[in-house]
Amino acid sequence: MSQVWTFKCPACGNSLEYIPGTKSMKCPFCGHTSTEAEMTQETADGAPVKDGEYREYHCQNCGAQIVTGDTTAATKCYFCHSPVVLMDRLSAEFRPDGLIPFKLDKENALSKFKHYLSKKRFLDRRFLSDDQLEMLSGVYYPYWLGEIEGDGTFEGEGTRVNSTIRGNYNITRTRYYKVSRMGHLSFSNLQRKALQEVDRKLSDGIHPFDFHDMKPFSMSFLSGFLAEKRDVEESDAAADMEKEVLGNVPVLMERNDSFQSLRGKTDFQVTDRRMRYVLLPAWILTYAGKTKDRPYYFMMNGQTGTVCGSLPLNRKKLLLTSVLFAAGVIGLLCLGGALIW
Repeated sequence: MSQVWTFKCPACGNSLEYIPGTKSMKCPFCGHTSTEAEMTQETADGAPVKDGEYREYHCQNCGAQIVTGDTTAATKCYFCHSPVVLMDRLSAEFRPDGLIPFKLDKENALSKFKHYLSKKRFLDRRFLSDDQLEMLSGVYYPYWLGEIEGDGTFEGEGTRVNSTIRGNYNITRTRYYKVSRMGHLSFSNLQRKALQEVDRKLSDGIHPFDFHDMKPFSMSFLSGFLAEKRDVEESDAAADMEKEVLGNVPVLMERNDSFQSLRGKTDFQVTDRRMRYVLLPAWILTYAGKTKDRPYYFMMNGQTGTVCGSLPLNRKKLLLTSVLFAAGVIGLLCLGGALIW
């Protein structure tokens, strides 16, 4: 039978949870706190913690893969809210290099979310129910971070044009210059999602993150949260980053501040590439909607509170408001016409 790592409270034996914005873990039952350093030195039975010994769960309803370091026998899938079941252990190759811990706890995230929703007048009321909002889940999403360095060259021709007037003549002089440029370019904090199922527009919508808060990976940060396993290979993410870099190199190498025109060829050779596999925090809320054929996803940056997502509208209320507004406009126009005539 598979065993799952858990972080037990030394005072009462219940599971500890990481406290966002701190380096401590707290028992939600008795209030006892322990530091990250204390808890990462031993497991629930006192054995040393080993790399790669964490578990993957698989949602039998929607197929989402979830990684957690806690004993989550009654947890729910954050995509469809169905229970998840234990699968085989993850291999060490999927151990992240680092993560940005949650700074916003669930209470603060809910407060910010409710404030955000208070400005939306035509939301589906069921989406605003306490039961629905309580489904807000803290999830660590996998990303690839890259740093690419290389040598850029430019060979081309620049022109400078001067015009003077002498008597009845307008004299234009064009000078041609051979332009050669070389430079060592460095690109940092290149980001690519490491989970194919995540909508890039949605995940990119909660950026940026402050990478000064990046911590070395520790299982203690996952306690009380969910985490997704990557399914995008490093080579694929690196190739995509290099395409992005190649698109930006000409902008840097072909600046023509001192020329009226500049034409030529730019080349870039990668000399160094460093990749890191990291987890970034997000609060996510899913709503199935009335027809249950189009789920609505909402994401909040677990570090900064930035929000992004699609929200369900109460179309009947929106239609009624539109009809009443149109009727009022028509009534005013009719009244104005009657007064004029």
